[in-house]
Amino acid sequence: MSERPALYFVTGAAGFIGRSLCRQLRAAGRPVRALVRGQQDPRLTAFGVEQIVGDLLDPASYRSALQGVDVVLHAGAKSSFGDGPEYQAANVTATERLLDSAREFAPSLRRFVFVSTLGAVDREPGDRCEAPVDESYPPHPSTDYGRSKLAAEERVRASGLPWTIVRPTLVGGVEMRFDSHLAVFARQALRGSLVSRLRFPGRMSLVHVEDVVRALLLVADHPGAANRTFFIAGEAVPLGTIYDWCAPGARLSLAPVRAALRPFVALLPFKPKAVLFDCLVAEDAALRALGWHPQRSAKDMVVEVAAAQRRHLDARLPPPGWTLVTGAASGLGRALAEQLAARGRRLILADRDGDALASVAAGSGAVERVCIDLAHDAGVDALLALPQWTGEGVDEVFACAGIGVRGEFARVDVKQQAECFGVNVLSRLRLAHHAIQFMRPRRFGRVVLISSSSAFQPLPYMAVYAATNAALLSFGEGIWAELRGTGIQVLTVCPGGMRTQFQRRTGVLELPEEKLLEPEAVALAILGALGRESPTILVGGRAVAMALAARLLPRKVTLLLWRALMGKLR
Repeated sequence: MSERPALYFVTGAAGFIGRSLCRQLRAAGRPVRALVRGQQDPRLTAFGVEQIVGDLLDPASYRSALQGVDVVLHAGAKSSFGDGPEYQAANVTATERLLDSAREFAPSLRRFVFVSTLGAVDREPGDRCEAPVDESYPPHPSTDYGRSKLAAEERVRASGLPWTIVRPTLVGGVEMRFDSHLAVFARQALRGSLVSRLRFPGRMSLVHVEDVVRALLLVADHPGAANRTFFIAGEAVPLGTIYDWCAPGARLSLAPVRAALRPFVALLPFKPKAVLFDCLVAEDAALRALGWHPQRSAKDMVVEVAAAQRRHLDARLPPPGWTLVTGAASGLGRALAEQLAARGRRLILADRDGDALASVAAGSGAVERVCIDLAHDAGVDALLALPQWTGEGVDEVFACAGIGVRGEFARVDVKQQAECFGVNVLSRLRLAHHAIQFMRPRRFGRVVLISSSSAFQPLPYMAVYAATNAALLSFGEGIWAELRGTGIQVLTVCPGGMRTQFQRRTGVLELPEEKLLEPEAVALAILGALGRESPTILVGGRAVAMALAARLLPRKVTLLLWRALMGKLR
């Protein structure tokens, strides 16, 4: 009888290292149970990973899943935007509870692999940063995060379980966090920021995430790794060279500054010490002695990261996945679709007018057209069930489909008004929620919500339409703040009146002297705003004037003015 394959339990499975671990384990045909928070990760589902929704701080949510597990790969941690108590809970208490649960529910456990960090060691006071740190170096963590990881290491060593601790240095790859050091360095160089014009001589050890995963899988099984700690260091590279690889150019050498400050290196704060001296360099000879060697060069990794970050900054570059445009058969949706097609996007175009949709972006081979009506749940369900979501992914969503209702609220069919909320708000809410679940793992995505200048004040005789746009503006700006720093951009667009079929379909009069925006011009403004940090753009003088009036005029005055205007002219 053949021996059953080892069963792996991965924490932090939706994170940068954890997801790569799951992917490589499944590629090797190994069974994986993954602990994820909140809800299942669609990318892990696509890999064929068994997912357990739970929380490391709540053992009842996952401990039964430890039964039959042979190897625990503990990659779950809080590494940014926290304070001492938060790090203590997420990195120390959570590790304690996982260790307790593993002792009780995984009696056949062969190895508990803990992913720590170089920050658990740092440099002791007085270190001149002339030699790399190794496993014998005494830890002196300088941050709450590093101190929490060192404390968790101590819990692992004292657990009584067969353990291995690994300390990666700076880890890079396409799906790394938007706010990670290497991603930030890449964007600094690509933007040509002042700091990137300096040739910093301080070296830092870089290692590709795939090589980190290879190291984790090696120590999980290697008998020589039992009850030992290892650095995963890769290759030491000066920060100035990293900037060169991201964006070649002339840089001012700081070698004289380094030489002048050498006698005072022990007195320097961490950041200047890190960029001028080799304080972020580690030695991984012990791991290499087990047979591990990095297969991805530091330069290849940096170039790969820079290419991914360039897509965040330059919307002219087509993303690797698909771009979805709703309301694509006419108006702004059509203008956006055609301009995006000219920029090389692979498009999914959705609209309820199938005949008009057939002529959009004609001649492009990378277009999928979907005839759906977003006023009904069935249409939204069909949109969310498209195979592109779980294939190469949808990287951009332009939610242009919208409808309006004109007339006195009490005299207009309430079903029509409910449909207005359904299309303008609820369908977009569902679409954004669905899209973000797939964008999060890739650390990249754009969600563009088309609102209106009517979002800034109530409109009598179009009260429901204005309310939907106000709701959309508030929603879009709220999730922009939630997602800031994740690599996912949410942009809410408030254009003034456009020359589209909206007026005719809604029953709004178009005055001869009225200057309406051309959809093509609005589309260009939207594409020009992508890659920036703004949550909202106003397009056209009318939008700016309406937003300003809503702020400056008393609410009652604004309402009466709009009542008179909408009642007489519309």
